[in-house]
Amino acid sequence: MIKNLLYLVVMFLMSIPIVEAQTFEFRYHGESLADGETVTIQAEEDEWGFGEMGCYTNPSSDPNNGLILKLLSGNTTQGNATITIDENTFNPSRILWCMGSSCVNLGNNTYYSKPFNVNNGICLVQFDAEDIQSEGHLLATLTATMGSETHTVMIKFTNGEQQDDPMPGDVNGDGNVTAADITALYDFMLNNDNSHIVNGDQTGDNIITAADVTAVYTILLGN
Repeated sequence: MIKNLLYLVVMFLMSIPIVEAQTFEFRYHGESLADGETVTIQAEEDEWGFGEMGCYTNPSSDPNNGLILKLLSGNTTQGNATITIDENTFNPSRILWCMGSSCVNLGNNTYYSKPFNVNNGICLVQFDAEDIQSEGHLLATLTATMGSETHTVMIKFTNGEQQDDPMPGDVNGDGNVTAADITALYDFMLNNDNSHIVNGDQTGDNIITAADVTAVYTILLGN
């Protein structure tokens, strides 16, 4: 009887699927991205000031200031990534894609795959559309695989397109209300840094103040 019971317990335990812990993820401005989430970035004047428009997932080398792949656990430091251009209506003169230190100019390619390395737990993702001469958008799918694990992030660049009414609390325009929106407001108020603000005025008084921070907090808390 006891042997039969132990047998049933062992068989039950063996039938329970083993769920492996997630070993890496995409992050944008320091915030974790859900699988398949879209990062939306608006075009700005390029850094040289000649009037060309460009979009950049990483405006600086600071890993908390753009898109990165973050290693969460495990010893694997190598993987393979693919970029697919799903839509491109503004035809920039150059599209540059880097994973870590390895870069490629996509040219007219709508699909590209290459290996990448993670150093010190981080792989910087650079995806730039440069010299944009017309209104429109560019939508790309970035997929990374390390071992048996795969994650995807959508990247959307826009220039001059009519946007839907902004989501209340979505200060940085990424389609979600997170702590990154509060950080964007603080960066503006403390450092006059408006690089991550798309929808800063939450109270409708045409200025950005602590009241706007409170408004975002209220949305985050669900009140």
